[in-house]
Amino acid sequence: MPQLIERYLHTTGMRLPDPRDDREQLYNEIEVLKRETCKLELRLRPYQGHDLTSIPPHELHILEQQLEQSVLKIRERKNELMQQQLENLNRKRKMLEEDNNNMYRWLHEHRAAMELQQAGIETKPGEYQQFLEQLQYYNDHHQQQPNSVLQLATLPSEIDPNYHLQLAQPNFQSDPKANID
Repeated sequence: MPQLIERYLHTTGMRLPDPRDDREQLYNEIEVLKRETCKLELRLRPYQGHDLTSIPPHELHILEQQLEQSVLKIRERKNELMQQQLENLNRKRKMLEEDNNNMYRWLHEHRAAMELQQAGIETKPGEYQQFLEQLQYYNDHHQQQPNSVLQLATLPSEIDPNYHLQLAQPNFQSDPKANID
């Protein structure tokens, strides 16, 4: 078998790599990378506040400007993320207010229907709609609608006990760029 492999390699002009060559080449690459890492670590030390006594004043001034620029970029990014978060919260607040107002209207309509049923009043579809419109007009001009879930919870509990209010939160998908650690 070794003779067959040797003849094939000789015919195709290929040769098997020598494992000693690979080890030596890898060792050289590791040494080069170690030297590069040391150089980079030495260049980073002043940015971390180490070895500042050996730096001349004009280089310290340049270092200070670079650090100030970095701080400005970080503040800009932080403000951008906070603005995105504020916009998301405002959207969520508007959606919750809208849901709250819809539930409030539904409760009043349902309560009116229950009152009519309890009073034994038979209504035709048109009369019931007219009654609801009058009730809505009265509510708009004589009562204030709740503007929070807490106010909604203080409504009289004269409605059917089988109905329960259940608060839900919308599921917002955040922008991947707005990911805050």
